[in-house]
Amino acid sequence: MLVYSCVFCIFFCFVLGAGASLIAYIKNGYFLIPDGQITRAILFGGIAGTAITLATLVFNLIDKYNSGKNPPSDPD
Repeated sequence: MLVYSCVFCIFFCFVLGAGASLIAYIKNGYFLIPDGQITRAILFGGIAGTAITLATLVFNLIDKYNSGKNPPSDPD
């Protein structure tokens, strides 16, 4: 799950950066993706993917704890 969420977030950051570069291309007439933008996408994507994975694990642990605490209710 960690790898999947990190890869997705890195890809999403690349897409956002390419969209910003496309807007700059329309305005200025040249397409430019700086090296810093690629590094930033990898770094921010890794951080966001890790945060998403940790949040998912914490929420699942909370659900497991709460499900064992409450007895099932009577359907009547």
